[in-house]
Amino acid sequence: MAEVSEIRENRGMVEIVAEGATLARVRKAHFDKCPVAAGDEIDEATYLDRLAAVQFAEAYEAALTSLDRSARTAHDLASALRRRGYVQPAIDAVLARLTENGLIDDARYARRMAELSASKPVGLYAFKRKLRAKGICDDDAEEALSAFDDDQQRAAALLAAQKLYRKYEALPEREARAKLSQALARRGFSWDAIESAVEQVTG
Repeated sequence: MAEVSEIRENRGMVEIVAEGATLARVRKAHFDKCPVAAGDEIDEATYLDRLAAVQFAEAYEAALTSLDRSARTAHDLASALRRRGYVQPAIDAVLARLTENGLIDDARYARRMAELSASKPVGLYAFKRKLRAKGICDDDAEEALSAFDDDQQRAAALLAAQKLYRKYEALPEREARAKLSQALARRGFSWDAIESAVEQVTG
């Protein structure tokens, strides 16, 4: 059990503070269906489940609307719902329903990202970072990364190098090669791919 220490209301949102920490930040309309007051003793998990039951239908519709605009990972969708004031049990239930219905699929999302990126001057390590930021799990990421073989990465690095070299071609050769290498490294290419691209562009 925890004691509700404060209820803060601001711009249609209500923050419920229990034992000095934020328990939930929800829309006032949802709070009004599950009201508590400072000094109340509550079981935190039970209270969040009550809020989730109130929120589920709206949260599910909000998720569908978001997916209509663009594909999303489970992580991105959860973050968006959390920002809109839905509690974690409601979010978990929505994600489970969407997954069950095939409306979100992180592995499929990662493969599609890889297909789109493989034809662009994108480095393997930069793509890995992008997948991680999207909340893609390691297994799904590894499957998607099969699109980035050594030949593809050398070709992508060369394409990037040809565009980047215009910035450095007026510099002394050693300095130009160093700056070009650093720029390609920042774009997530391996040193083998960088070495090959720099040699072809400056050789």
